[in-house]
This record gives sequence, C-alpha cells and structure tokens, in this order.
Amino acid sequence: MSTTGHVGRDWAAFIDLLDAAGPGVWSIATRLDGWDVAGLARHAHWGMTLEAEALELAAANMAAARAASSADAAGTPAVDHHDPDQRARGIQHDGPVETLVPALRAARDRLLAALAAAPTDPGAVAPMPYGDLPMALALHIFVMEAAMHRSDLAHALGDDDRLHPGTHAAAAGVLQTLWGTLAAAALTAPPAGTGFELRGEAVVVAAEYTRDGWAEPTRAPAVVIGGDDDAVLLAAYGRLPLTSPRLRLQGDRELALRLKEFLPGP
Repeated sequence: MSTTGHVGRDWAAFIDLLDAAGPGVWSIATRLDGWDVAGLARHAHWGMTLEAEALELAAANMAAARAASSADAAGTPAVDHHDPDQRARGIQHDGPVETLVPALRAARDRLLAALAAAPTDPGAVAPMPYGDLPMALALHIFVMEAAMHRSDLAHALGDDDRLHPGTHAAAAGVLQTLWGTLAAAALTAPPAGTGFELRGEAVVVAAEYTRDGWAEPTRAPAVVIGGDDDAVLLAAYGRLPLTSPRLRLQGDRELALRLKEFLPGP
C-alpha cells in the first residue's frame, strides 16, 4: 500500500471511530499524559493540516525552482516566489467539539490531495516548523503519526489498538532515523557504551550511547526489548508499558525499564 493509502486508511479509521462513538467520549482520558479524546482529536486536526500545508509548500517550492531553472537556461529573468523562511504551521481547531468530526474529514481530504500532488523530485523537502525534512522521511513520519494516533484513539475507546499492517516499517524507520533527535530532550543518559536493541518479528531498531551521543551500535547490545512488531513499537513510542507481558526484556532489565527516560517522546 502507498503512503497515501496508509495515511488515508488510518485517518479514516480514526474519524469513523470517533464519529461512531457519539458525543459522550470527549472527556475520556487517553494513554497520552494530559490528553483526553477531545485533545487528541484537536491535535489530529492540527497535525493533518500541518502535513498538508508542508506538502503544498514543498510542491510550490519545487515548481518555483523548476521555473527558475528553465528561465535561466533560456537566458530570461525568472520571478521566484519561493520564500525559504516559509514554514508549515497547521490550523488549530478551537471550535466546539461538535464540529470536530466534519473538520477532521475536511483536513483528511486536504491531506490526501496534498499527498497526491507531493513532489517526487530528488532533493524535495517538507518545510516543517522545526526545519526542512527530506521528503522520504516526512512521508514516513506522516504514516507513523496516522497509525499511532489511530491506535491511541482505539485504546481510549476500548477498540483494537494494534497498528495496521504495513505501518510497522515506517514507524521503525522514523525511530531509527530520529533516535538521536528524540534523545536530545532526555534529562539523563545510560552509561557510555550501552547499546539498546528493539527487536520485533520483522523490525529492528538499534542504537548505542557513546561519549559523543547516540550512534550506530559497535558491540552486542546491553538491552534487548523483544516481542511482536506491534508491542515493540508501541513500547518504544511510549504507548505500552515496558513491564507488559507482551515484551521480552533481555540483558540489563533495569536499563530496559528506563528506555523512555533515555528516549522521550514523541
């Protein structure tokens, strides 16, 4: 399934589940600290509009770059409307909760249209608020976000919270690529030389802490957190307790249980 297919399916499932649950669910707590269902839904709206805007800006920027290149080749002046400081911001939904479901459907439609028109040019980047992301990484993040938040809502409402098939690789890839970035927010770190490996059935994510920060492993890991792909990824993203019987902790158990101290968020 394509990125558009994964993103569209998970956000559609999110919206349909919310719609079917009725008006009494908004204040139900989710497994995300400080967020109830209404807060999660508002975040989903902001996230989808942010991603759509980033893709729209990326497409406009690549079109401007191509126009400038063509004009240069023809020896004629080009007007480049690309603003390198322009960033996606997203839209905060502050209206009544009763308007959230239609707003979410509109945001999903916008995101799917933007995905369909996303540039495939080498060097295309998504101008996110925190910086430019290579398009391939941005698309993996969009798949992961849709999958995780659909799972978050399902968990809150007592539905099946397993990640949909096909999203595991994207979620694992994001975690591997951004491990050091996520760990930068940690207030503590394991001893230098400590390696962590998250070992699912098909996905493996691994990193080792050195005196210079997190890097690729150079030795056998001190900690292995194993299980099925779903359990390993939900634990790594802070959705499943590391004490869950779905997980197998090998090596230094005390360090394993502290994973989210060393790797906070997202």
